Amino acid sequence: MTDPQPLAGVRVIDFGQYLAGPLAAMLLADQGAEVIRIEPPNGPRWRSSANIALLRGRRTETLDLKSDSGRRRSQELVESADVIIENFRPGVMERLGLGVDSTLERVPGLVYCSIPGFGRTDARAAIPGWESVVIAAAGGYLLPEGTLQSLPHYSSAPLASVFGGISAATGIAAALIAQERDGVGQHVEVPLFDALFEAIGARGVSFERNAPFLRSFGNGIYVCRDGRRVTFVANWYRHLVWLLEVAGHEDWITEGVADFDRLSSDVGTQNELQNRLVDLFATRSALEWETLARSNGCSIAMLRSTEEWKALPAATGSGALVQVDTPGGRELVPGRAVLFNDVHAPDIRAAEADANESVDLPLRPTSASSDGKPDDRRAPLAGFRVLEAARVFAAPSVGKVLAQLGAEVIKIDTDPTDGTGIMPEPFMHEQLDRGKRTCIVDLREKSGREFLVALLPTCDVVVQNFTLGVGERLGLDSHSVRAVRPEAVTLYLNAFGTTGDWAHFRGFAEVTNVATGFTDHVLGDDLPPSGASPIIDLPRWFATDYAAGMLGAFGVTLGLYRRARLGIGASVSTSLFAATTLAQLPWLTADAGTKGHAIRFIRATDGWICVAGPSETVESLVGEGGCAGIEQAAAKLGLGAHQVLTTTSVMAPDGPADLRRLRIADHTDSYGEVIMPGPVIQFSRTPMTPGPFAEAFGASTVEVRASLAGRSTAK
Repeated sequence: MTDPQPLAGVRVIDFGQYLAGPLAAMLLADQGAEVIRIEPPNGPRWRSSANIALLRGRRTETLDLKSDSGRRRSQELVESADVIIENFRPGVMERLGLGVDSTLERVPGLVYCSIPGFGRTDARAAIPGWESVVIAAAGGYLLPEGTLQSLPHYSSAPLASVFGGISAATGIAAALIAQERDGVGQHVEVPLFDALFEAIGARGVSFERNAPFLRSFGNGIYVCRDGRRVTFVANWYRHLVWLLEVAGHEDWITEGVADFDRLSSDVGTQNELQNRLVDLFATRSALEWETLARSNGCSIAMLRSTEEWKALPAATGSGALVQVDTPGGRELVPGRAVLFNDVHAPDIRAAEADANESVDLPLRPTSASSDGKPDDRRAPLAGFRVLEAARVFAAPSVGKVLAQLGAEVIKIDTDPTDGTGIMPEPFMHEQLDRGKRTCIVDLREKSGREFLVALLPTCDVVVQNFTLGVGERLGLDSHSVRAVRPEAVTLYLNAFGTTGDWAHFRGFAEVTNVATGFTDHVLGDDLPPSGASPIIDLPRWFATDYAAGMLGAFGVTLGLYRRARLGIGASVSTSLFAATTLAQLPWLTADAGTKGHAIRFIRATDGWICVAGPSETVESLVGEGGCAGIEQAAAKLGLGAHQVLTTTSVMAPDGPADLRRLRIADHTDSYGEVIMPGPVIQFSRTPMTPGPFAEAFGASTVEVRASLAGRSTAK
């Protein structure tokens, strides 16, 4: 008998429209929640075939929320629910009689999730939070330096909605844990603007002095003999060695052009290596290089279009895409982004194109009841211990989010002074390891294995992202962990999933973006020259890494919620493949788009303005004037408009991030002032916290080892 889905028995009322709200509801429905969608009489506001995926797994009730009968019925449904989701502008739900304060007073056990463009305490709350406008406000468009003559570089990737939807689903799962603890609900708010600071991540980190250095081992995107491109990523020196071995050029190492010490310190050597790689990759086709280099463990992929990726067996074999039946035939849509490997979930079925059928739903009282328990305002994951054995960005960002949610996170890794990575190890320690306890542990040594044997029985969660097979050898796979801690939740996060013919290949976000068509779509015809940096997507954020990290945090939190209810553990997995699939949702199907609306950049006298709204109205704003004046004129016309900012200006003192308390400033002896983004999910009752600044890696090694030794002695 298989275990139940993590959200079985949870009822969600979905008022969401467009992308962010429906995406959050889709993620919950995929995990077994009963989702009832409230649809306006004229159908979804976003008339897109993307709704085949977004609206799956739910029933629909058509209500006119402006009518008395519609409002009465909606209030009845809300009173029967565990969760509601809405992504209107602040104030709209109040006008509909469903405002957060009055609703929580009436249904105190409810988790009420809001996903507006700008938060209700944001001075910009009234601005229509269109995707393009929010991206402009968060510094997501690439601005030409020092000129107003060139348009900002635009990307149609819906990162605000994707991060808003995933973060909201994570916040809901965390709030359900708190609700399970004491029966009390709360307001969870994830403004799209705020959610983007999870995507900004490392690009929002700055150091006053002694900024960590960056080596180069030939990372880049290269033009091959057939004119097509591959991305090669060598985040550790050994990755370059593997490429040279399979290419027959190990002599470059003894020659000095691929010598570790020289590449670590000499820019001239780095440039010479890059030039040689340009010539080397031009000797074979892109597909030949992908096949050959992968055979020796390299992280590499050919630049493909979305349609080419959809045709690959790896796309469906991994579960990143699944085929569903629609009235128009078979369609490929995103699979479950988070997999519970011990759950036999129903097959994914496409949503009906225009489901306007009323739901005959027997009402029930909310499942939450305090039963006299005290109001427990601890962070949602307080009391849980997490072991993180993970590297680079995606999986460590899982631990970062879990720590912000209150978990005790113990991160283990080898001695950083032995590192051979492109940057000091662990990568981005100051941001990704904030709030964690860090220990130097080498699992290849006897003492490291003994440490693991002592630590695992004390852990509620284990997060790891080793290449498939390595975790098994180290005793960190789900089977090994749950053999000693049956109620543990294990998370495995890799590039290409755990099934399919790419599952064992190494990969980083730059590689999965290139392999799946994401990069091809956001760049269009603006392809980089051979030897360019592999980080070529727009915006220049490590967005796919952080999206996968938030998916991982969502999966762990779901597992802990099910454990709190049923006392059972879970084996959970997600991947970079899953994250980049969600980021492509609007263009995976044929006719995705917001009809009748225009996105336009208007040049003001002091900057650029991004405007979104009905096409004919947007045109009326073209003319001379400053940014503030155009924004005010747009507001009078009901348009979404915001000045196009840079990440640097957004993160500046007294800038937008500072005003939203999304900018953390630490004063340190080593680096002076260190700036980074803070937590993005707002809880009214059990808030997230950023935790203390990350000390030198390994600062907790002695303390944790001593506590484990004491525990063993006590036994």
